[in-house]
Amino acid sequence: MSAFTFVASVSILLVASVIIFPSNGVTEDILAAICSQTQNQETCEAILESDPRTSSADLPLLSLISLELLSKQADKNHNSFVQFRDNSTDPDLKRSLGDCVTDYNDMRGKIKVAHQLSQKRQYRRILELGQLIKLAYNCENGLPSNSPTSGITETMLLTSQTAVYVNQFLITYFSQKPLNLV
Repeated sequence: MSAFTFVASVSILLVASVIIFPSNGVTEDILAAICSQTQNQETCEAILESDPRTSSADLPLLSLISLELLSKQADKNHNSFVQFRDNSTDPDLKRSLGDCVTDYNDMRGKIKVAHQLSQKRQYRRILELGQLIKLAYNCENGLPSNSPTSGITETMLLTSQTAVYVNQFLITYFSQKPLNLV
């Protein structure tokens, strides 16, 4: 083997290893590509970057991170709606807030299933994340317009969108490449 062939082979292996096993994790360009699809790119990037693992995450870990952040937001909102419901004295508002508690319980179940599928790297089977957006809107639309919950609902919607687009990106990315991730 000539010196040139050896150097070329080593160079190809180094480039391939950087592509296959990036040490720097998800690039800013990939985050921008994912988040540009959402309602608010800057918020999406801030949501993902709020987890310190994002800077060194590969794409499968980014999926898990997005779902874990989504789960935390759903838990936080669920707890807020339970508290609002329990403190409400208006029977109609109490019922509407109870409906929100039910919606957030449904969301938490869907997120748990999505997380399990992501752990198994079965991204194509993560189908119900879009339902979270619908459930959050259903909750908010069932409340009076002066409800103090619009801020947490907006955060849930943006966090849901972030997870949806992270996982859609993975489906597209891995449909173009072989799925030998194990």
